[in-house]
Amino acid sequence: MLADFYTLPEHSRIWIYASENALTHDKQNYILNYISEHLKGWNAHKVPLTAGVTILENHFIVVALDENKNGASGCSIDILQKTIQEIEKELTLSLMNRLNVFCKIEQEIHCISSFKLSTVANKDTLFYDLTILAKSDLNTYLKPIYEGWCAHLV
Repeated sequence: MLADFYTLPEHSRIWIYASENALTHDKQNYILNYISEHLKGWNAHKVPLTAGVTILENHFIVVALDENKNGASGCSIDILQKTIQEIEKELTLSLMNRLNVFCKIEQEIHCISSFKLSTVANKDTLFYDLTILAKSDLNTYLKPIYEGWCAHLV
């Protein structure tokens, strides 16, 4: 069941998909509509899931699930991943490359390969922690590298 992302509880489970390049207005509309249509019928073992979607900072697609009513199953998560893969194919985007690190440098978001992070960033560079699991964590997902999973890369 599709819900307004912003009205879902702060403890809602989230999945974040990141575009290497800023998404245009048209691509954002396409993605939001495509995922919203999927969420209208999203279920786990034939029980509807209550979820919403938004795009943050023109790069980050965030799907939130209110697990108070029903939690995701392995199959329902696989279906969400397939939906994202369909969007990648349709729009020729990369949204699931976990080897990328997204940093904010001089007020711009830069997508940096984890292999090259040490040549571009230092421990104080701000990065977007896309490993967070709850909607409330979006308040602090931009943090210095030294506070995150990628600290060992710089």
